[in-house]
Amino acid sequence: MKSAPVAGWMSRIVIYLGFAGTGLGMALPGSVLPALLKEWSLADSQAGFFFFLGWLGTSIGALLVRASRARSLALGSFLIAVGAFGMAYASRWTCFGFMAIYGIGLGMTMTAVSLLQASRNASQRGLELNRLNLIWALGACICPPLAAHSLLIASVRTIFSAVGFFFVLICLWTLACERDPLLTHENVVTSRSLSRNWTLALWPLPIILVIFLPTGIEASMGAWIAAYVQRTHQTLSTTVTAGACFWIGLMLSRTLSSFILSLRRSEQIVLCQSLLTVVVGTLLLIATTASAGILPGVFLVGFGLGPVYPLLLATALRYSDRTPIFFIAGLGSAFLPWLTGIVSSATSSLRLGLLVPVTASVLMLGLGLRVTGLSSKPAQDLAGN
Repeated sequence: MKSAPVAGWMSRIVIYLGFAGTGLGMALPGSVLPALLKEWSLADSQAGFFFFLGWLGTSIGALLVRASRARSLALGSFLIAVGAFGMAYASRWTCFGFMAIYGIGLGMTMTAVSLLQASRNASQRGLELNRLNLIWALGACICPPLAAHSLLIASVRTIFSAVGFFFVLICLWTLACERDPLLTHENVVTSRSLSRNWTLALWPLPIILVIFLPTGIEASMGAWIAAYVQRTHQTLSTTVTAGACFWIGLMLSRTLSSFILSLRRSEQIVLCQSLLTVVVGTLLLIATTASAGILPGVFLVGFGLGPVYPLLLATALRYSDRTPIFFIAGLGSAFLPWLTGIVSSATSSLRLGLLVPVTASVLMLGLGLRVTGLSSKPAQDLAGN
């Protein structure tokens, strides 16, 4: 009688560990970017394309999730492992293909876990998604200092190999122990119909547009902030601290917003405050090259972004839990880092390249204000807009 609750807790712990691992996996390429640029002799535009392929892969991975979330989780974990082991031994050119596989695995894993946990906690979906993203942020938060320390005693090859081994374990656990209660005839039909009817008409246009942006800003900052701080002639400790500040801000805001939302405070107010914080942080970040301005700016961007995506996603899932909305969100994480690299190479200034996420944050504020008004309406009214 006691085995079922124990198994349930073990399942939750492993799923949360795996989700934290995806946060670390998303932050890792940006955290070791200076080493990768040197290892593979990449220009900023090439590094931007490297991130584009990886984070476009996360969008494609979201679409590959099927009715069995457990099987999708196992396959996603396997692909992360393949991509990580591949990049550990990649050349200047093969790294792009393995980064795409790595991203597909991350997209499948994150989407499968999000949908699985959202369905298991339907009455508190927003709170659970925010909790999941808090755990994700914790994994991302420990990545910059962990990567910096690891590079002092080991190589990039060792770091990516360790990530691959971790996700092999997650894959094996999922195959052996996870059972998907959602695998019913109805869900199989829904999954098959999705492949034939890839539509975005289920969501209001403002939600489709705005959900593209927080993931893009987050990916741009996570990808480029270490290189940006290093190029402003900051010390290694400042470079590591800047990366950690971003993810710490993300983690703290998700912790705080989880507590606030558990008190049933207004999601609209939390979202508006967060959007404004992102704009202030991005403007402060590029306003000065001094660490006294960079570090608070990076922290504010992370702190503001924390609850934005989970709250927007919870709003979107009110209308449908189909995977195209995850695909659109993933496109932002692919295009914005790539565009940042293109602008940086074209202007020979990464500082000017960071105008891309700055502009995106201003646009996100405007669209976010529109979404807060829409989210107060009943779902059936909104779907008809």
